[in-house]
Parts: sequence; C-alpha cells; structure tokens
Amino acid sequence: MRAIGTVLRGSKQAHKSIASSLYGYRAGYAGMSGLPRLSALNKAYSTEPPKNDPKPESPKNESNSEQPKENKSETDSERFPSRTFGGPEPRKERLFPESGPLSLPGIGLFVLTAVGIFYYFTTEKERVQRERQEKLRKVEYAGKPEVGGAYELTDQDGNRVTDKTFHGKFHLVYFGFCHCPDICPDELDKIGDALDILDAQAHTKDKVQPVFITCDPQRDPPEAIKEYLKQFHPKFVGLTGTIDEVRTACKAYRVYFSKPPKVAENQDYLVDHSIFSYLMDPDGGFVDVYGKDKDAKFMAEDIASRIEQFKKAGRDI
Repeated sequence: MRAIGTVLRGSKQAHKSIASSLYGYRAGYAGMSGLPRLSALNKAYSTEPPKNDPKPESPKNESNSEQPKENKSETDSERFPSRTFGGPEPRKERLFPESGPLSLPGIGLFVLTAVGIFYYFTTEKERVQRERQEKLRKVEYAGKPEVGGAYELTDQDGNRVTDKTFHGKFHLVYFGFCHCPDICPDELDKIGDALDILDAQAHTKDKVQPVFITCDPQRDPPEAIKEYLKQFHPKFVGLTGTIDEVRTACKAYRVYFSKPPKVAENQDYLVDHSIFSYLMDPDGGFVDVYGKDKDAKFMAEDIASRIEQFKKAGRDI
C-alpha cells in the first residue's frame, strides 16, 4: 500500500509539473492566434479555474432578428445535398457512356459503317445497271446470226448512202425487185401495214425506217425504184447500185438471189431471192427477222417490244 501511495504521489507531482510547464508556455504565447491546438491543450491541463470572460455581444441587426432561427439539428449534408463534406465530389452524370455501342466512338463507328454500306450498294447497283444496259444496247441474243454490215448504194433520188445513213433509228430492210408479180408487193404491203400500226402509237411513232434494196440492179435504176415505191408506204427508201454493190449488200445480210443464166435483151424474167424482212437496231445491229408466216400485227407488236426494250436500256431513238 505504501508503494502504491508513493506511486500516486509521484504521478500527482509529475502531473503538476507538466501542467505548470504548459501554463508557462501558454503565458509566453498568449498573444498568438495561430496556435488553436496549444490553447486547447493549455486549457485542458491548466490548474487555474476558467475565467468567465463575458462574450462580446454581436451587433444587433433588425433584419436578422426577424429571420426565423435555423434548425440546428439540420446537418450540412441535408442543407447542401449536392455536396458531400469530408469526401470526393459526386460524379457527374454523362450524356453518353464512356464505352459500348451507345458511346460517342460507338455511334461514330455505326454511322461510318452505314455510310459505307450505302455507298457500296449504290455503286454496285449502278455498275450492274450499266452492264445490263450495255448488254441490251448490243441486243445480244444466244445464237444470233451475223446479219448486216457495211454497204454503199444509191437511193431513189440519186443520193449515195451507206449502212450508217440509217443509224439512229430502227430500220426494216427487205430485198426484192420491182418486176416481182406477187410476193414482193405482198411483203411490202405487210411492212406498210405494220408501220401504220406503229405510227398510231405515240411511243413508237416515226421510230422505224423501211428500206427496200433491189436484187435486180440491171432493171431497177433509181427512177424505176422511185416509181415502184409510190404504190406502198410513203416512208420507204429504195436502194440500188451496180451488180457488185448489190451483191455486197446481199452478202452482208445473208440474202440469196439468183436470176436465169441466159436472158435475152428485153426478155422478162423472175429473180429468185430470200423472202425476209430484217429488223436492225439504231446501231445497225441485227435484232430479228420476219418471214412470210408473220403478219403485220405480229410484226408491229414485236417491233414495239424491241423499241421499249431499247428505251429501257437508256437509249433514245
């Protein structure tokens, strides 16, 4: 017990010594206002009783006296809900996420992809259409014979013409001769009837040029052909030339013709020849051929479909 009492007295003396030291430290720096922590310690360990210093009265403010008293129980977090005291500021909400398909990079990538796909399919569609139009322009058909070609002849008015003279329009070419008693007139009449049907429609009017080429040039000069064609459609153009020129044209169209080997002067004779009407496109390419078994209505309908097909390819007539 004596030992415990000795220890307690020693602790009390030590306590008084520490307090006296702190009191002297506080007295030396009583005028300093930058040491709040030391002032608090001095008050805690001071042996002197606290002085009841009167608090300075704050100036009265009439406006403040009218304001209601603040609720002291309200915390700072409740008064300022947008801030959190003692921690990091709250994270602001973003209009777009930082990653994922709905982020700005994701949306940009989607837009670029959509534009690329649209551009590809647009250009590809245009390319396919151009190829299709090119095929229609050439009027390519499986097994199409090589019909038509270059020639140079003389028309019923004495003008020199070539195969290119009729480019820009469909032209219907028939080979015959002016002294033909029945077949040639029938075929020329049929061609004229088909032209009348085509001219009665606005989209096919004046789109086909009829051409008559004689395969008997020795008896069919320009003036004879001009007189002969007056019996038929007024749009007909008649062509003739030398024997070699006519033979070249007949060969280009694969037309067969033949006359008797021995014919006396001023003797009447018949010329055997192919009986076909050849439809050529505005570029001079072969389209189709019509024989005796095709009537005017069939020819007109078929030619109209060819004209429409040609227009769909983007070509003007």
